[in-house]
Amino acid sequence: MRLTGDDFDIIRHVYRHRFLRSTHLLGLLNKRSGKKLLERLGALYHNGYLDRPRAQLDYYATAGSAPMVYGIGNRGAGLLAEFDGVPRAKVDWTDKNRTAGRLFIEHTLLTADLAVSFEIACRGTSDVRVIAPDDILAGAPEATRKALNPWALPAKIVHDGTSHDVRVIPDKVIGLDFTQARKRSYFFVEADRATMPVMRSHPRQTSFHQKILAYLAGAGAGNAHGKRLGIGNFRVLTVTTSRERMETMIAAVKLATRGHGSNQFLFTDRASLLACPDILMLDWISGKGERVQLGA
Repeated sequence: MRLTGDDFDIIRHVYRHRFLRSTHLLGLLNKRSGKKLLERLGALYHNGYLDRPRAQLDYYATAGSAPMVYGIGNRGAGLLAEFDGVPRAKVDWTDKNRTAGRLFIEHTLLTADLAVSFEIACRGTSDVRVIAPDDILAGAPEATRKALNPWALPAKIVHDGTSHDVRVIPDKVIGLDFTQARKRSYFFVEADRATMPVMRSHPRQTSFHQKILAYLAGAGAGNAHGKRLGIGNFRVLTVTTSRERMETMIAAVKLATRGHGSNQFLFTDRASLLACPDILMLDWISGKGERVQLGA
């Protein structure tokens, strides 16, 4: 097949997000008709530039039809290595996609729901632009860039008078550059599918409450997490499954802050995120129970 500029854009989008639904790509490449784009996705798949993870096919067999999910194919990865200088991964992408489980895929797609919403909201405007994770990492201190996992943020939390060393790894780190206002905002993203307990009896056990404590430990005036990545103060954006789940998370924030709550933590549910045409105008609920808009 003869590749077009749009084909390259599709492959780049899929590679950057790991997995994308066809609906994500329809939003990102809205200049093409839906029918033609779906046909092109099929052609890229059949020619090995894109792949379709097997777990989604097993799931659809029992759950009915849904937008097709795409991952990068071996030929697509080779194309990006040749033309974009992307390092050649020492993996077989077909095998990697085949072994990706449904829970991992769905978690990745929930993260993509948020990231793609940012890209679509900032498209066609000079007032706000997305600061991609690669750009953030490029500006991080050398020690962070050379770390085995540069996104892993160490923290010391205190429980019942005892200190515990933990680390938190955001599902994505992303920024917004408000060019007219000359300010930048940075966000640590948490895609919560309600598979992790909000509270556990011990702070060393994985829970959302532990994440709250770890983020709080690296925030504030010291901004240890921000300094590790070479960025300013940050907020934590959590997309979860339901309004009820949000309420339990907000209660956990208030517990961690002795009842005060915190506007550093912002919450929404997936249905509200997808229903809002502009994420900058979406009403998030803060850890104090207040409504906050990112574009305000």
